[in-house]
Amino acid sequence: MNIRRATLNDVDTIVKIHCDAFKGFFLTSLGSQFLKFYYSCFIKSSETVTMVAEEDGVIYGFSASTKACKGFNNRLIKSNLFAFAILSLKMLFTTPKSLLRLVKNLTKKGDSVDDEEDYAELYSIAVSKATQGKGVGKLLLAESERIMKSEGVQRVSLTTDFYNNEKTVGFYNSMGYETFYEFVTYPNRKMYRLIKTL
Repeated sequence: MNIRRATLNDVDTIVKIHCDAFKGFFLTSLGSQFLKFYYSCFIKSSETVTMVAEEDGVIYGFSASTKACKGFNNRLIKSNLFAFAILSLKMLFTTPKSLLRLVKNLTKKGDSVDDEEDYAELYSIAVSKATQGKGVGKLLLAESERIMKSEGVQRVSLTTDFYNNEKTVGFYNSMGYETFYEFVTYPNRKMYRLIKTL
């Protein structure tokens, strides 16, 4: 399995894997057009590490991380302001509640916890159903961490659901991630923030 940097040519496959892996999730509900734009922004940004797992020309998984969590979403929006404005207008008239939720969740952290966000963040990782349980996710995460460490990142964090999520939390624990804190995001979703020192 070859782990490499994602390119814009990979976006359609990344979105398909995302939609298959995250059915019922909020970002998925925003539709493939939004997801294509979202992951394209990640791939184009110099602040991110976006990887794919590929074998014989077929992509089986991806990961998307930022090297500096604090203020990342705001910087991503500013650097793609016109396109974000167009998408936001469409959402305002078609799914205003989704736009509100998107804005309220730009920063995922606990209000009662002292969190300076001085870490990198894994935003998304998924593998195709055909390769689940074969170590592809571990390869993607390990290579992302290796690249980030080589570029000066000292800690990586991520958020994941609190309830009915033992398998996913167990995966991250096996990769060295520990619970940083628990928090509730809008509208009422309890989450873990996990963190790892590289």
